[in-house]
Amino acid sequence: MGRRAEKLPNDCVEFLAELDDYDDLRDVYARVQDRIRAYSAAGRPVPEALRRCERDLMTEFMAQSQGR
Repeated sequence: MGRRAEKLPNDCVEFLAELDDYDDLRDVYARVQDRIRAYSAAGRPVPEALRRCERDLMTEFMAQSQGR
């Protein structure tokens, strides 16, 4: 059985689309972390897409730091 698609809140969909406009991945990472903190502070569940984005960025940073 496949995983059920996550229904993202509209603000999250728009936010993820905006990230394509940034050239510096560090800026993207900071914005993603800010958005995750905002969801947590508001007592809302953090969408898995944001958590996945954060993990993907960390993986990219680690690869860059190792010269890949």
